[in-house]
Amino acid sequence: MGHHINAIIGRAPINEEQAKTYGLALVYEAGYVIVILDWDSVFYWSTKLNLSCDSTIEDLDWDCELIHYFASQLNFTDYVLIKTDYFAGNGEQYASLYKNGFCCWHGHSINIALAGIGVKRNMEMDEFDALNLGEYRDSEYYYWDGEHNLALKRENMIAGKIFKD
Repeated sequence: MGHHINAIIGRAPINEEQAKTYGLALVYEAGYVIVILDWDSVFYWSTKLNLSCDSTIEDLDWDCELIHYFASQLNFTDYVLIKTDYFAGNGEQYASLYKNGFCCWHGHSINIALAGIGVKRNMEMDEFDALNLGEYRDSEYYYWDGEHNLALKRENMIAGKIFKD
């Protein structure tokens, strides 16, 4: 089974009303908020807000002016940007760790970045599993219109919305 998630992750609480204004899909897990990102939504808001969605880091598509704007609007000070792209155990993951709006780490281990914002591992789970990230398989599932949006089936989620002019 594949895993293709792009997200901003930080501590709760956040400015949920701002997230809803931008139609961002939200997941609440273990005191953190996972803001799942979708390309169509990112392109829409990039144009609408006149903020770049061109990444500043080669391996992480989402490390851009718009995503950092979203993080500030949601009241994240320390946050992680993640990207997963793998199927049947093969593929890649990337992460960046931001503290007070500045990148202080970038690399191939999401767990290192999550530890940097305080996510705790335990004997049975690493940081990735502590936030239940394996359950969220593909970013677009949480932005679909209507009853097929998988966020509607979970109590800890708010469904994303892709706006159109």
